[in-house]
Amino acid sequence: MGKPGHAGCDGDHNHDDTPEMGLQYSLYSKIDIENVECLNEAIEDSGKCVFKPWEERLNIEKFVESDADEELLFNIPFTGNIKLKGIIVVGGEDQSHPSKMRL
Repeated sequence: MGKPGHAGCDGDHNHDDTPEMGLQYSLYSKIDIENVECLNEAIEDSGKCVFKPWEERLNIEKFVESDADEELLFNIPFTGNIKLKGIIVVGGEDQSHPSKMRL
């Protein structure tokens, strides 16, 4: 049985977290942007542009689209050891967004 007041709540997360916590936990500084690879991108190197600092996360001017088969494959090298706690994927204004994602 869970803790009192936390019925049905599993995991090691903090209910006091706010969206601003993303700034504190951002992995952007740990991504080796120059060596990011994206396969199937319509415009060369546009895959590198989608990794943004927290304060630019909602900037939709930088995006990546697939060329032909609607699938993008990213290789994201990091500059050190990381612990992935979450990921944000933002779709386009026309409600386009990935239907599934694998890590």
